[in-house]
Amino acid sequence: MTDIECITRAVIQNEDKLLVCRGKGKSNWFFPGGHIEKGESAPQALLRELEEELGATGEVIRFLGASENTFIMNGKKIQEINLVFEVALDEHAMIESKEAHLEFEWFTLDELQELNVFPLSLRDAILSGVQQKTLIWASEGFE
Repeated sequence: MTDIECITRAVIQNEDKLLVCRGKGKSNWFFPGGHIEKGESAPQALLRELEEELGATGEVIRFLGASENTFIMNGKKIQEINLVFEVALDEHAMIESKEAHLEFEWFTLDELQELNVFPLSLRDAILSGVQQKTLIWASEGFE
């Protein structure tokens, strides 16, 4: 049986920019968030992850959609489901990594189209959904 990782992701917008993060020294970016732990709802997990990673509090505004994807990491096939939410950070939130291995940066929608934001299908769905205000769905890596 294959384990399926359940991930919650935040779309955080500041004017015409979206917040993404990456592991320091890595080339691929991703939307902030992380694993949903047993007993947590997806929004609870997302707010916990944002506080752990950014030291920021905020509010989950609405569910934006979901994506599924598979990829190979360290020779192992990984499958994940991403639940994506629009999040508004508290107005005085400082965007500064609280975890030494992560860095965060704001990018315009045009800049994001040129970045390796994984999964790429989720990046494209978010970019399209943010502009059109539609529910997103993305699937990648399945045969």
